[in-house]
Amino acid sequence: MSDGDVVIVGGSLAGLQAALTLGRARRRVVVVDDGRPRNGPARHVHNFLGQPSITPAGLLASAREMLAPYDVTLVTDRVEEIKPSAGDFPRFDVLTGGGDRWSSRAIVLATGLTDELPDVPGVAEGWGDQVVACPHCHGWEVRDRPLAQLGMRGLPERGVARALLLSRWSDDVLLFTDGDDLGAEDLTRLAAAGVRVRTERVAGVETRPDAIDVVLPGGERIERRALFVVTRQHQQSDLAARLGCRLVGAGAGAAETDATGRTSVPGVWAAGTTAIPALLAIGAAGHASTVATDVHAVLLDEDVTAALRQ
Repeated sequence: MSDGDVVIVGGSLAGLQAALTLGRARRRVVVVDDGRPRNGPARHVHNFLGQPSITPAGLLASAREMLAPYDVTLVTDRVEEIKPSAGDFPRFDVLTGGGDRWSSRAIVLATGLTDELPDVPGVAEGWGDQVVACPHCHGWEVRDRPLAQLGMRGLPERGVARALLLSRWSDDVLLFTDGDDLGAEDLTRLAAAGVRVRTERVAGVETRPDAIDVVLPGGERIERRALFVVTRQHQQSDLAARLGCRLVGAGAGAAETDATGRTSVPGVWAAGTTAIPALLAIGAAGHASTVATDVHAVLLDEDVTAALRQ
């Protein structure tokens, strides 16, 4: 068993930023990550200050390189179990699928989200390229072009909200509800924003270089520059629940935290979208930095308290 001050579960932007902040505070940090970042399929990371057009893999590689001067160990594996141990202060044994075991004074959960895509043929194949979800992340690159918003069947209100949002980037937005009917108020608001609506079920989508066709049951094909979709979000890991952390949100099941990322379980913090599912990439990193400063402060208080007892 190896000892560390903090084990961070998840090594995407939130986890690596937490590791950077803690490493610079001279903490011994272990980051365990299974190599499945949520934004892995994306062609580029946008709306990230200082990184105008970088790939997700490139951004993570750059972040990992920044950790080299510090006492940060990067482990490619999956955490299978975290066992709290008794004592004056919180302590944890962390077990990985590969058989590693780490002893830690604090846990930072930064496992993040996964996206459930609409059940429409072709959506998964185009995901991260012509098919995207977030206008704030990808809208600028396709501004003033013909765009489509595909709803999630059974959640028409989310499709409406996303189509209204998307109308800020283009005056040619077409909302496909995929079989869901809309109420008069929604139709009025969409019309006021210049959004047109098609309520038929969508037979499929077909991607081409720099374009995508939305195919309707009768064979009609509607060409768009990009397709934005509503997704259902799920936490990638159930570790927070298994540790006994209180959860919030019926959908994403995020860990409930205070403003510093502390969960209901002493010694366990949650960072990024593990705590706040709506965060963009840069927001997840910023949140993780705040979380890490609190982790360091709590460990410092433990250090001083232990010294006074000697």
